Amino acid sequence: MALITAESLADELHIDSSPVEIATLSALIKDASAIIRGSISHDLTEEAVITVASEQFNRLVGSVATSLYYDRALSNGFSHGQMIILQQLTGIVKGGA
Repeated sequence: MALITAESLADELHIDSSPVEIATLSALIKDASAIIRGSISHDLTEEAVITVASEQFNRLVGSVATSLYYDRALSNGFSHGQMIILQQLTGIVKGGA
């Protein structure tokens, strides 16, 4: 499985699939992936996390990208649900699950 695409996130959120929106979502997906991977391990690659936990990673990337779409500063940080998925993902990646 590959990283969630901007097109699939736009469809899920019922956001216009214009080139501008797709470019914005693509950038936010990239940012969300970097934030999440950095929260787990400074040297974790997308390929490594997708190999062991693609569903959890893509759900969290989509969720964080959505949060960034509506609040670029993540003023309230991660939601409780995002933190639960991040903890689960961290356990899987580091061998605890």
